Amino acid sequence: MAAVIALEHTRLSPGHVAAVLLAWTRQVIPGTSTQLLPTCTCLGCREDDPREELEQVLMALPRWTRPHLYSLVLPIDRSFLARTSPDPLASPDRPWWQQRRRPTA
Repeated sequence: MAAVIALEHTRLSPGHVAAVLLAWTRQVIPGTSTQLLPTCTCLGCREDDPREELEQVLMALPRWTRPHLYSLVLPIDRSFLARTSPDPLASPDRPWWQQRRRPTA
């Protein structure tokens, strides 16, 4: 993950990728917010769309290093797909995760 570290030290901040990965996990998998370490809640650290941020990080990495990070993202994505359904009203121009809707309680 040297490429992630290099990206964090040049364009992001140290620990940024881990924080966004944690935010995506918390958003997708119920109950993880009580099981995982707390994250910073300041405005500069909060992510409104952690999956979008992860996508930007994946695209910023050299092509040969993307599978390493994506192997961490993929199980969360699969969980998200299993817990959501396609939104027929969503624009096809939006990213796939924004074309899904969560079940209503």
